[in-house]
Amino acid sequence: MTIADYTTGLQFEYVTTYSLLRGLKWERALTAIRQEIAANRKLLLTAKAKQLLEVRQRLKLLHQGNNLEQARLTEGREAYNITATPIAMLQRQTADVNKLMAILETPLESHSYWMCGPVFRDALAFYDEKHQLMTVLNICFGCEQIQNESGVEIQADTTVYTALHQWFTALGHEIGANY
Repeated sequence: MTIADYTTGLQFEYVTTYSLLRGLKWERALTAIRQEIAANRKLLLTAKAKQLLEVRQRLKLLHQGNNLEQARLTEGREAYNITATPIAMLQRQTADVNKLMAILETPLESHSYWMCGPVFRDALAFYDEKHQLMTVLNICFGCEQIQNESGVEIQADTTVYTALHQWFTALGHEIGANY
């Protein structure tokens, strides 16, 4: 499915942009995870035999469950990631949203397939008039990939990513060299 197909006819009241996996929340979450892992490794060295299995399981869960880059960005119909920070909330009938929709309606002519795994650091969450989340588009500028809240890839023309990068940056997203 293309981004133009996905967004055609999308009826929403407002869109909220999110920045995630960067900034202060990201740094604090990583620090907390590292400290928890270090404390459990230290405990592993001094634990009594009956505690070893529990400490090992806790460490395994810390490594698996706290991979913030690979964590689901959305759960069902709820937009969520512990590091997500809302940047802008824009009503449907504004110039910024009209520009966004024009970008998203770009026909697919050229699509890149990068060999990297996506790290979704920016997102668009669309809400209805009752403030219910309708859909989320998670965006990775590094490998030029968009996925919806269900993890389905939405294909977009390569020019869409350049235009979206500029659009997000103009709203205040701090998209750096590592995206």
